[in-house]
Amino acid sequence: MRLFGKEFMFTFVGIQSSFFKILNKCFFGIVYSYRYLLFIFIFILFGTFNLNVTKNVDQQGVGGYSTMQEVGAPPVVFGEEIKYYDETITRLLENNDFNGNVLIARYGIILYNRSFGYGDFENKAPLNDSTIFQVASIGKTFAAAAVLLLQQRGLLELDDPMIKHIPEFPYPDMTIRHLLTHTSGLQNYMWLIENRWRSKRIPGNEDILDLFVKYTLPVNFQPGQRFDYSNTGYVFLALLIERVSGKSYAGFIEEKIFEPLNMNHSFVKDLNNPGIVENLAYGYRRFRNSYIRIPHNYIDGVMGDKGIYSSVIDLYKWDQALYNNSLLPDNLIREAFERTRLNNSRTVSYGLGWRLQTFLDRKVVHHPGRWNGYRTSFKRFIDDNTTIIVLNNTSKDITCLIEDLQHIVFCNEIERFASAYDTLYSANHPLPVHPVK
Repeated sequence: MRLFGKEFMFTFVGIQSSFFKILNKCFFGIVYSYRYLLFIFIFILFGTFNLNVTKNVDQQGVGGYSTMQEVGAPPVVFGEEIKYYDETITRLLENNDFNGNVLIARYGIILYNRSFGYGDFENKAPLNDSTIFQVASIGKTFAAAAVLLLQQRGLLELDDPMIKHIPEFPYPDMTIRHLLTHTSGLQNYMWLIENRWRSKRIPGNEDILDLFVKYTLPVNFQPGQRFDYSNTGYVFLALLIERVSGKSYAGFIEEKIFEPLNMNHSFVKDLNNPGIVENLAYGYRRFRNSYIRIPHNYIDGVMGDKGIYSSVIDLYKWDQALYNNSLLPDNLIREAFERTRLNNSRTVSYGLGWRLQTFLDRKVVHHPGRWNGYRTSFKRFIDDNTTIIVLNNTSKDITCLIEDLQHIVFCNEIERFASAYDTLYSANHPLPVHPVK
């Protein structure tokens, strides 16, 4: 793939590939048992030589990201590379009739940042990179970080039972960690609001606790027994933050996260004190050839599982803070990105507020969101310091779009991965690229 004009480098890689195929055909058939040992040796030789070629050939870089570089070295971006990303991603988004904002960054350099369509269809208000979206379940990453901040200050421990901090909490064996990792077994609070809430007042998190105390819903399973995604757990975590800190959930997130990181276009929505928000993207659903705005409902008054509004620029600031440890120390961030261990010692692909997966054998931490017309994704390829942020406000499913974007961003890595694999394995082995889950 000669995307960026590195003719010499890719020609040499082609020679290497042919050479390795000859080795594979002539040698592996005789000494099959040494196949994987030889793979490791050749892969190291392959990578080392290419690093040297890159350093000699690619001296015209202008700052940013390079597709081949020494580990830990400052990245280099090429103008043709930027152009390729811009043209290819823009064409993809336009062909998908995308309405929203997309920001992509690698190694602290923003490679792509564009807005498409409207935040307010009625008034034809165009989106920009400061437009504020409800980020839905991406907000769980902030709730989890707030809990870790309280732990850092010695005000709680993750394995504390919830009743230590909320005495009336009706589940004595349930810990903070169970709520953070979706292993609590709690039932869905939304059912209680829809079926048991009788007041005309908008319910808040304390009201959810009262409902659970009053109706004593049984747990779906013993805490820690299995993973079951639970919005209810994060509602109680927001309440925990309030009880322990002595501040409102919105006030704590604002003071301890948004203000220190200069996230000036982010806030926690309070329906009891709504105020006027400028440059806000409203949530819509498509109906034939038009869009219908989705109004707020009673469930929007509950926080922790959702309720945070932000922009792509502010989410990028949040992303960078996680890389440079400006808010939380490295040990806590690494703990948040570790797989959760169940009671039976099996692990699940969720950490402390983060979904976990791999792509091209690289570690990915991410969180999607979906609520009242908003479809969001915050995906961090932490082994490559790469981030893809997508915010949409038209109820459009963006799952396949995210997969397409990551394949565009990692086009060179995918080709090198596939080429090295093809060199050493037969066509009967599937390519080990982990799809979006």
